Amino acid sequence: MKKVFVLGIDGAMPEKVFGEWLNELPNIKRLISDGCYAKLNSTIPPLTAVAWTSMTTGTSPANHGIFEYIFRKNNSYTDWGVITSKNIMEKTFWEIASENNKMSLVCLVPISWPIKPFNGIMVSGFLTPNIESDYTLPLELKEEIKNLFDEPFIIDIYDHRKLSKRQLLEQCYKMTEMHFKLMKYLIKDKEWELFFGIMAVSDWVNHGFFKYMDKSHRNYEPNSEFKDALKNYYKFIDKNLGELINLLEEDTSIIIVSDHGMTRMHNRFNLSDWLLSEGYLVLKEMPITKSQLKPDMIDWTKTKAWAIGAYECQIFINLKGREPQGIVNEADYDNLIIEIQEKLSKIKGDDSSILNTKFFTKKEHFIGKRNHNAPDLMVYFDNLRYGCNNSFVHNETIWNIETLKGSDDAGHSRQGIFIMKNKDSIAKGNLGEIDILDIAPTVLNLMGLKIPEYMNGKIISG
Repeated sequence: MKKVFVLGIDGAMPEKVFGEWLNELPNIKRLISDGCYAKLNSTIPPLTAVAWTSMTTGTSPANHGIFEYIFRKNNSYTDWGVITSKNIMEKTFWEIASENNKMSLVCLVPISWPIKPFNGIMVSGFLTPNIESDYTLPLELKEEIKNLFDEPFIIDIYDHRKLSKRQLLEQCYKMTEMHFKLMKYLIKDKEWELFFGIMAVSDWVNHGFFKYMDKSHRNYEPNSEFKDALKNYYKFIDKNLGELINLLEEDTSIIIVSDHGMTRMHNRFNLSDWLLSEGYLVLKEMPITKSQLKPDMIDWTKTKAWAIGAYECQIFINLKGREPQGIVNEADYDNLIIEIQEKLSKIKGDDSSILNTKFFTKKEHFIGKRNHNAPDLMVYFDNLRYGCNNSFVHNETIWNIETLKGSDDAGHSRQGIFIMKNKDSIAKGNLGEIDILDIAPTVLNLMGLKIPEYMNGKIISG
């Protein structure tokens, strides 16, 4: 029985992992030397929830149905929900393995709650409401986890942006230790043919400590006590990865992967304020001071466009016949998209620099059977080096680094990492670039399973 082990490191950056940090990550370096590696091209947008879902289903966002952490219910203006596993409309590779009588061990994968029954064991991950939830399969596993630790198990750090840097780092290490301890326990104690675990904590460390190691960051602090915090955290991950590998049988296929990379964030563009100033967004009454923008504040009978998003900007057109009070005619839709795109392409940075802004339209980039949640226009300001702020209106300027949830030192970039060690592998070394959709068919192929025809990725033979 050949086993497949997959570990995800959320937001792991190829520039660092394959570059200047590599010699200080001995276990990752050994896997690279013995196998193959590549930069992984993530989804549009490269968001955690979107990207991991594409990776595990082998399908694009337009087919699995997730584009953000929130979604509109029946095109409502006001009825929004936070995504859960119920929003994932395609089968994951562990569900496919289950249908083929393969036992999977799935640990701390984002958007896996509520747990969908399958032939295996699961501990749900990021966006699980709390440890009072039914976050394990089987349910008895909750008691085992409780007995494994001297204090309550931490699935998620809620409101982590509101912690001090020292508190954040301490909590991230504590949570990482717990997650690795759990993975080690499950790998040793349970029967499995496929292991898939994700270290989601790394994303929060990336966001919180990027500026201390990035000399090109405008808020770089060269003498900060946190100057090596990010690198040291990755060294800690590498150490624990080595301990996990030591628990594996010798012929186990190993894949290390991330869902996206990271890039410095200069600032955030107040897109809702801009839409107001251009007349695309109209409020029933303009607030006197800076205020949180809520759907019931908007005059939908006069609004042509509105937006969501904190890294990428997702713009929706108030289309007649699709939206409850749509006012934009189908005949005017394309021209309105072009008009907004042309205006936004002229936006300069807060330092008057020319921005490398990229645009993605629903008609061209989000084609699939479940694209109803897709925005009509997606914007990457300066290719994601500027984020987006739609939480507030009536800001003092057109720029504001803080959203309702807080600020970030960095945003997501599209390229993550891929490493594979497989004793049957022919090719070695640098494979260049792969697509995130290649992971699911590769995992299924390593398990000797047929690849569903609807998966668009290719098998990475290595």
